[in-house]
Amino acid sequence: MSRHNGRDYIFVVWKDYKTRQRFIIGELSQNGKYKFKYINSSVNKAIERGFEPLVAFPNLDEVYENHELFPAFSSRLPDRRRKDVKEILSKYGLEKYDAFELLKKSGGKLPTDSMEFIDPIFLEDKNVERDFYVAGIRHYEYCDSKDKNTNFDINIGENFALKIEPNNSYDKFAVKIINKANRIIGYVPVFYSEAIFRALESKRNMECTVISNECNDECEDCVKVRVSIK
Repeated sequence: MSRHNGRDYIFVVWKDYKTRQRFIIGELSQNGKYKFKYINSSVNKAIERGFEPLVAFPNLDEVYENHELFPAFSSRLPDRRRKDVKEILSKYGLEKYDAFELLKKSGGKLPTDSMEFIDPIFLEDKNVERDFYVAGIRHYEYCDSKDKNTNFDINIGENFALKIEPNNSYDKFAVKIINKANRIIGYVPVFYSEAIFRALESKRNMECTVISNECNDECEDCVKVRVSIK
């Protein structure tokens, strides 16, 4: 659970279809009452790339509040009256229907847009564990190697190294993901890069392990890793 200053949080992330670059456009939180607000430093960059403010939240400077999860977000979830709702909850490790937690764990993706909902990392937590797909993998040797029949495999359970790249022009908190042969696999996605960057700077004990590898035609969202911060 991502709890900070007495509230539980979810990052709202938008991806540019053209560049596939992600932006944390807002944060959703709850503690008895739900709140949503845009993160101006990031949403303005997203607007430059084509993002439009959500219809339900037109004012970039307003903090929106509601006693129930906003319909703009709850509409992304399976109906609690579905016959198979218990199986859906079990898939995400939930014993009861909790819209906020289900949104966080499922990601709330729809085929009609490029929004996703992410469980953030707060480094004041003693132990943190997050699963995510390696970003930018299509730009590196692993994807190329599939056409060259080279001996470059990624195996379940394989451990990767994490190294900061402070001079990266796209993300000042960029963190490279590297295999044992010192090949770049890709990067930590932007919604986790700052936290992991700072954890590496502060010498936190960390592990990055491959938990799935399902190649697809676009070579995106194919290699998933689990990062543990102790």
